[in-house]
Amino acid sequence: MTCGKIDFTCRRCRLSKGRTRVVAGTGTCRSPIVFIGEAPGREEDLKGEPFVGRAGRLLDTTLQGAGAERSRVFICNLVKCRPPGNRRPRKDEIAACSRFLESELKDVRPRVVCALGQTVANSLLGNKKKMADLIKEDRRLTVAGVNVRFFVAYHPAACLYQRKNLSSFKRSIKASIDASGLK
Repeated sequence: MTCGKIDFTCRRCRLSKGRTRVVAGTGTCRSPIVFIGEAPGREEDLKGEPFVGRAGRLLDTTLQGAGAERSRVFICNLVKCRPPGNRRPRKDEIAACSRFLESELKDVRPRVVCALGQTVANSLLGNKKKMADLIKEDRRLTVAGVNVRFFVAYHPAACLYQRKNLSSFKRSIKASIDASGLK
């Protein structure tokens, strides 16, 4: 089931030229928590679902370890099309796609949003902080007109490449789940 209004034929930015599929968020549209990643990767572009590659499997096992199932949360991305070479999405691409993320969040109306990675966190907060500073704070934030508790976790891919981030990632995911009351 798709939450929010997503245009699967969108051509609002350059990312549409190289995509296989528009990758809408997945999960329950009444979840108390939303996890937002940066952008689809290769596997996600092929399958049309967020977080289905190696990083997605790590997210799934971490959710289970925190007492939650993937089917009970909502997972989406800042941008809905894969950037070339898995580069970070650019500001204009994020802006072009923001209406779709806002629509998803308005439809789900979560109590908690967990930003997966520095790009997502800084985009939603409107700043340029280092990851070490971002993960230490528990905040309230209004996202797409919805007042939420806002957490930041390392992106699961960052944990695959730098195992030292894994324990912090797991703590942030658990804190987010606990704050949502999902259990």
